Amino acid sequence: MGIRHEWFQTDQYITVTIFAKAVTEPQLQVKIGERNLAASVKIDEHSEYTLDLILQHPVNPDTSSYKILKTKVEIRLVKATGTRWDSLEAKEETVGDAPQRVYPSSHKRNPVDWDKVEAEVVKQDEEEKPEGDAALNQLFQKIYADGSDDTRRAMIKSFQESGGTVLSTNWNEIGEKEVDVKPPDGMEYKKWND
Repeated sequence: MGIRHEWFQTDQYITVTIFAKAVTEPQLQVKIGERNLAASVKIDEHSEYTLDLILQHPVNPDTSSYKILKTKVEIRLVKATGTRWDSLEAKEETVGDAPQRVYPSSHKRNPVDWDKVEAEVVKQDEEEKPEGDAALNQLFQKIYADGSDDTRRAMIKSFQESGGTVLSTNWNEIGEKEVDVKPPDGMEYKKWND
């Protein structure tokens, strides 16, 4: 069963809609706090859809409410101020002095710290040393990225005009004339339509 949620706002309300068909009161738990919203829909004995959010701005939990409809559950949060929300969730939650991002998760007991996962992947990518063509390609990308406009222009012009057989970084030499095709030793250049 594909359950999802969406939200929209007016000047006074935030409405969070959980699209789940035929939900009954015993299947649903909703807890509304000043800066958080927790909703849980029990799908069957073994599965449950959980929405656990830190809200971007405060709401009034006493006047907020929810209702169950045939195809969805609508949770109406009353804004504490008339502020326009950029997003439903807070971008950062401050724990002590260090900011920490908060993500919705359907896993209650062991939430995943996605910032840590991302940092590990970036670190692995930086430590990984490419070999062969990948190393050569990375070198050319670095030369292109770090080069001046003339260097980039020379690289593009030489590569395109030579059919990929020449790559030069010297614009003074390449800019004056058309670049000839120089196939590797033992190879012969032929146009594809010959």
